[in-house]
Amino acid sequence: MTTIQAGFGKAIIDFKTTDLPIREFTKKLDELNSRVMLITGSQNFALVSLDLTSLPNNGAIALFKDKVATLLPVTPANVWITVTHTFAAPHLPSNPETAEAHQAYDFILAKLMTSLTVSCQAAQRDLQPVKLGQATISCPLNVNRNVLTPAGWWLGRNFAGYSNHQLRVWGFQKADGHINLLANYDLQPSVLDHLTDDTGNRMISSDLVGFGIKQYEKDQQVAIFLPGAAGDQRPLFTGNNDEPFIIAQNLMTKQGQLFYDCLHAAVTSITAWDQLTQCQLVTQSMSLPTKRQKLTTFALRPTHQYDFEPTGNVVDLSVAGLKLNQHLLVGTQPELNSQFGNKCRQALDADQNTLVATLVNGGAKYLPEADDFNHVTYQAMNTQLGRGSDQLVLTACAKLGQKLIKEDKTKC
Repeated sequence: MTTIQAGFGKAIIDFKTTDLPIREFTKKLDELNSRVMLITGSQNFALVSLDLTSLPNNGAIALFKDKVATLLPVTPANVWITVTHTFAAPHLPSNPETAEAHQAYDFILAKLMTSLTVSCQAAQRDLQPVKLGQATISCPLNVNRNVLTPAGWWLGRNFAGYSNHQLRVWGFQKADGHINLLANYDLQPSVLDHLTDDTGNRMISSDLVGFGIKQYEKDQQVAIFLPGAAGDQRPLFTGNNDEPFIIAQNLMTKQGQLFYDCLHAAVTSITAWDQLTQCQLVTQSMSLPTKRQKLTTFALRPTHQYDFEPTGNVVDLSVAGLKLNQHLLVGTQPELNSQFGNKCRQALDADQNTLVATLVNGGAKYLPEADDFNHVTYQAMNTQLGRGSDQLVLTACAKLGQKLIKEDKTKC
């Protein structure tokens, strides 16, 4: 039997105070990080997590994959690039056209590449046989954000709407007893989204999830957050520019502390630890219909009428699966609704402990369901994906589930 090893690494994305302003950000509240998980065996795999809002698949994803492949014993095809989805981080410009945008792109990319290099090297040094355990516990931090207003469906807090409150954790226990983590939860870390402090400064921050993860990492451990099916979810409490910034900061840290408490409770609840001996990696491609995005994100408003005009074209995306022992992680590019995450688990014929991660290998905006189009929700308007895309994703999940059974000899 091939020996399977796992290693985790972490490094600061070194945006210095003297580098500011960086795009719209003029102050730094806390550090952003890159994190890497490396799995080695007969076929190697690397998972990269960056403290960013999103990374459209416009070339940057390939750059990061190629970089990892030069640093670690893994092919670009077996690298997943993910983000934590904090809204308080500088975007890597998607399609830089001006000299200023090109300069920002080169600067941010260099910072990310330097951090990625250090975290990859740390993951390589950390490689060792590990024991794998899993836990799922309830975490009361997310709430549905689709609210019916007189003007139409919009963003708020809908306590009657569906939210999956399950925090799903994989623990990787090392010989010295330290436990590295993968943590998956249906939440957008957006307490500080578009907030400024009392003097008008936008803050760089890893937000509530980053705060909680860093609390866990104080004990020489690494925790990687994988945003779940959070397309229609938000934190229970978010900041408001009409209030002093200290209120928003306290909301972030208090909820971040609760996230840490849930992480800690999940890890301590793991009773079954098995040697990591099996790894399987499969991918299922899919082609989804597109529609015209007639308004930019910040031009959108609640409305009862919207013309979802199809383009007649498709976009090629994928669903990827990683299976370690009997535990399954599935990742895809679009942001899914929380209830749709459960539909994906059903299509996969997988249990409720399966990790469903989004924004994997490039963000593709939201995946609207039929109700989103009928209700004219924010998700339905703010995406290129058209009607019927949700059913095609479920079909791809079903095919992926079949591959996981049939290709059981494909080991990492």
